[in-house]
Amino acid sequence: MTVDVGFLRDLSTTPGVSGHEEPAQRVVRDRLGRTTVPEVDAFGDVLGEVNKGATPQVVVTGHADQIGFVVSHVDDHGFVYFRTVGGWDATITQGREYVIHTGAGPVAAVSGKRPTHMIPADERRNAPDLKDQWLDIGAPSREEAEGRVSPGDPVTVRQSFVELAPDTFAGPAFDDRVGVYVAVRALERYAEDPGRGSLLALSTVGEETVSLGARGQALRLRAQCTIVVDGDFATDQPELDARKGGGVCELGKGPVIARGSCSNKRLFALACEVAQAEGIPFQVKAYPAPTHTDTDELQVWPDVANLNLAVPMRYMHSPFEVVRGCDAEWTAQLAAVLARRIGEVYEPGYFVTLEERSS
Repeated sequence: MTVDVGFLRDLSTTPGVSGHEEPAQRVVRDRLGRTTVPEVDAFGDVLGEVNKGATPQVVVTGHADQIGFVVSHVDDHGFVYFRTVGGWDATITQGREYVIHTGAGPVAAVSGKRPTHMIPADERRNAPDLKDQWLDIGAPSREEAEGRVSPGDPVTVRQSFVELAPDTFAGPAFDDRVGVYVAVRALERYAEDPGRGSLLALSTVGEETVSLGARGQALRLRAQCTIVVDGDFATDQPELDARKGGGVCELGKGPVIARGSCSNKRLFALACEVAQAEGIPFQVKAYPAPTHTDTDELQVWPDVANLNLAVPMRYMHSPFEVVRGCDAEWTAQLAAVLARRIGEVYEPGYFVTLEERSS
């Protein structure tokens, strides 16, 4: 499967901290504009639909926001303190280059720390709490720093995209820009050969913090099926045990199809059937509890069948997450073909999972 490297790069390297997703969502909107007429809601979600108004409606969705920081305080010497947005590991934040995204444009910053030689030996192995870390923008005073940055300005690690090997990419925000990539590519594939129903690609906001976008769409959408695409922790790396991580999840082996409380049983079985028929490699993983993805919000509507798909990802919630392009494309192919298949088999009550289902 050939990945659209340019689109994946643009998604990965465009900033979009949770609550400040507009730059990333503009990339999504512009790409969706090639296939459909995109819509943007007041939350900042972006939607595009093929065969609008047809039944059944299938939604494929990923979240556009990324983890990051926001400026919270400037001290008397011009050093900038921050609050975290989403789940950060304090051991990987120091010694990096950052960008503070202000209304006047980007401001370069580096993370500051005490010299190792001046840290007591018994403290050197421990990273300081995130609340005790700071950024240096080269300002000599509070007044000068406050002239350049303001409380609430979003902060990202400087975005960088690297092709480590053919079809293997490292970059920030693959959680979950790769899910957004899949949703858009699935829509493009579906548009080439539409089925009986409609397919809607949705890029949500706020998943890493308050799930604002998905929560709103759960109230708005009345789709028959929702396919949520996010990353899952790859186990093909040192120091990870698949037994403790919930099951095997490897790069280059195709999408992970979730089986458990987050996925409708008939939809799960249909996804596996479609993947086998199309020759799409896939992995099955047990999800016995909440997924901590947009799936948990979108499945509150009782008449929608949900399916959780995941793209294997190494080093999630770090400045360089690693994915395989083929996994993203296989996931997009599966979503598009599955939407066509749903259009063929769907009837009211099809996804009721009791032995006796309604007609």
